[in-house]
Amino acid sequence: MEWHHLDRRGFLKAAGTAATSAVIGEVGIDYARAVDDLGPIPTRTLGRTGLKVTMMGLGGAHAGMPDSEEDSVRIIHRALELGINFYDNADCYQTGRAEERMGKALEGRRKDVYLMTKVDQRDAKGSRLTLEKSLKSLRTDYLDLWQFHGVSKMADLEQIFGPNGAMETAQKAKQEGKIRFIGVTGHSDPEVHLAFIQKFDFDTVQMPINVVDYHYKSFRKTVVDEAVKRNIGVIAMKTLSFGNIVSMGVAKPSEAMPWSWSQPISVLVSGCDTIERLNYNVYLAKTFKPMPEAEQAVLLDRVKPFAGTKVEHHKGWTV
Repeated sequence: MEWHHLDRRGFLKAAGTAATSAVIGEVGIDYARAVDDLGPIPTRTLGRTGLKVTMMGLGGAHAGMPDSEEDSVRIIHRALELGINFYDNADCYQTGRAEERMGKALEGRRKDVYLMTKVDQRDAKGSRLTLEKSLKSLRTDYLDLWQFHGVSKMADLEQIFGPNGAMETAQKAKQEGKIRFIGVTGHSDPEVHLAFIQKFDFDTVQMPINVVDYHYKSFRKTVVDEAVKRNIGVIAMKTLSFGNIVSMGVAKPSEAMPWSWSQPISVLVSGCDTIERLNYNVYLAKTFKPMPEAEQAVLLDRVKPFAGTKVEHHKGWTV
């Protein structure tokens, strides 16, 4: 499966019904009211960037998923209302629809947020065209963070850093003030991630950080500590693995997300396709307390039988 060609229908098919069937919270609690009554979302420093980002960011892939543009805009506006200041996206999400919707929703609020998107092209010319398109779609003249998207093999490194590679575009765009910081993301191979951050002083690195990852092709055990050592901002994604961790009975969100936040990450990017899910996830962020190591160990031992691509199917993706 090629992750970068997934549209809404393919995305949902790939994830099964996991994202839409996950149970939200405990019965009888009004999370919309509860989350409004709590204080602000705690912030963390995004590595060497020095940016103070909310510990939960809004995932971009879900911005283009609702059938109605109004529903997408409503979710993003609710995220702003709740105080989320970190917004994720990528040029390939729903063939650009996610960026367009997010750009519309953030219009007039750009100064209030840190905006990130990603690029799939590995060459200088293609990545430059994509950057200009992303800026137009997102209705901004600069990005706080631009990341090379979904690296999965050493050939990606050779292309991006080679002659006429996408790194040339990134560095030139930074000089022009079109991007502030440069990062890299990936879903499937932690060894490739490790090679990237050893090759270049990236500002951020984005990767799957979840309780199942710990036991199979683990980004947590392979990349995170090295990134922290280099003062690279760690952006966690796939913390519920498209909802599979919940719908397949691996763990509750109230276990899985606090576990991820208890790791040395800067921000957890959460894909929210409904306002109800957004309210609940922000509630978990606002009420977060670090998970004791003994409790973490018990949870990791319990979920170990689920290790592999049945839950983390993104680790089987190819490009």
